[in-house]
Amino acid sequence: MAAEGDRVGRRGPAALDEPAPRRRRRLWVSRSPGRVVVRYADGRVLKGYADLDPEQPTFLVAPLSDPDGDGVEVAMTDLKAVFFVRSFAGDPSRDESKDLYQPRPPDTRKVCVRFRDGEELVGHTRQLDRHRAGLFFAPLDPGSNNLRVFAPFAALMGVRRLL
Repeated sequence: MAAEGDRVGRRGPAALDEPAPRRRRRLWVSRSPGRVVVRYADGRVLKGYADLDPEQPTFLVAPLSDPDGDGVEVAMTDLKAVFFVRSFAGDPSRDESKDLYQPRPPDTRKVCVRFRDGEELVGHTRQLDRHRAGLFFAPLDPGSNNLRVFAPFAALMGVRRLL
């Protein structure tokens, strides 16, 4: 039997002042290497495959031109954004819908992301923490070629919460 002041749980007795172990949920790392279009702040574009961890200062992209090579190292400080895409071809003539009344997943908030070059994208995100390196968001437009976007805060003019 547990002594007074102890608690008994599935793991056995533990002192009340002992903190319960916390599970840290990682929102950052992409689920698997995926198709990415890297847009640099200076306008360059790199298409390839990557797995991104924004907590690291760099990440590797296996470019389409040499997918079995060593990869291209991309510095977070050089980025405008990383677009995780359905296809590399996309549809350049298609305009993304910015209809704010489209459904979004529960526990997300709608945001308008404005880049330093003036481009604006509308999407939804689960996190908006300025203490992180940037923001992951998904477009509101279900027909978008972009599945998710990572934008470093240094490349943004601002993020507005919508509706």
